[in-house]
Amino acid sequence: MAPPLFFLLALSIFTTTFSDAAGNLSSSYCPTYDCGNGVQIRYPFWLVDNTTSTQFCGYRDFGLTCSDSGEPILTLPTDSYCVKNISYHDYTLTLVDIDIVDQPCPRARHNLSINANVPLSYSSKDLNLTFYFNCTSNSSSSLESIECLGFSGMRSYVFIVGEEMEDFDLLENCEEKVVATVMEAEIGVGNLNSRFGGAMKKGFVLDWRSLRDCGECEARDGLCGYNTAGREDLCFCKDGSMSRGYCEAC
Repeated sequence: MAPPLFFLLALSIFTTTFSDAAGNLSSSYCPTYDCGNGVQIRYPFWLVDNTTSTQFCGYRDFGLTCSDSGEPILTLPTDSYCVKNISYHDYTLTLVDIDIVDQPCPRARHNLSINANVPLSYSSKDLNLTFYFNCTSNSSSSLESIECLGFSGMRSYVFIVGEEMEDFDLLENCEEKVVATVMEAEIGVGNLNSRFGGAMKKGFVLDWRSLRDCGECEARDGLCGYNTAGREDLCFCKDGSMSRGYCEAC
């Protein structure tokens, strides 16, 4: 069913206002950065460096660092991720697990964990893969193992979540289970064992949304920030001023 017209209009107004405010406040308070790989870092994302030690313009959990190779890095509770793309139009970012970069046979080492207070969520473009690692040699011969992850008689397997074999207890016979997220379009059809590696290297997509605590500031054309020394929320106004909470006359 098509969304109501008033919803589309509201979304359009929000997106335009959000983008315009971000553009108008590209200043010393809310600058734009590029680590070197061409991904533009701007509000609500910000660069973590020596100049942001006391205050910054952006969402608290959206601070990015630059790697030595010029990649923006986002740190989440379980690991760090290379940021391959940020779409300020679609409100999405594409991430690649830093642990599998440059690995000829990627090995997922942890599940993705997103704090409930962080305005990030899975995208409809994503697909979850379940890996079972270091399974005993008694594993069912009907299962095709991942050749490049086998060693010393142990085997590893990968499945699309929900399509695991029911006639063999993988949890009982394998040392570790890890769920990794990829883009569904990169899996396609065919042998999953030969396609998961390329899909993992392409990364996965997360949607980001407006932070609830920033609603009043952004509604008045301001951009949110934070003072780490005083532990207080800030609002950067388009007239160049800064306030605590929201802008009186932006």
